Amino acid sequence: MGIAEVVVTPSTGTLQVTKFTIGVDPGKVINPRQLDRCMKSGVVMGLSEALKEEVTFDKEKVTSTNWSRYKILTMEETPEIKVVQISRDDKGFGGGSEAANAVVPPAVAAAFFDATGVCPRKIPLNTAYLTPLLKG
Repeated sequence: MGIAEVVVTPSTGTLQVTKFTIGVDPGKVINPRQLDRCMKSGVVMGLSEALKEEVTFDKEKVTSTNWSRYKILTMEETPEIKVVQISRDDKGFGGGSEAANAVVPPAVAAAFFDATGVCPRKIPLNTAYLTPLLKG
């Protein structure tokens, strides 16, 4: 489960995630500090996907192959991240790591919809996409 708190500036199409809360239920938690770190890194990866990363392609191949221009979240852009862990000592061992990134884009899109009433249909949710979307 993921919950994003956002600020949207409609005139510029700017979307900023100010807080993100993620819940994890991996079974029995063995190392809570490491699970916290892994979940936070997954959230940062997911926020980068939601806000900046874009795979481009033509009819034959992927065209976004220049990794020196690959956009990811900076430390300054990284919001407060809260991890809620549920340890189930009666269950087996599970995992919690980069899978967290799959939860983030839908949570950010839902928060954007809550804030604006406009439903985005693709990522990244950058100003180039959001400005015309918000102008309707």
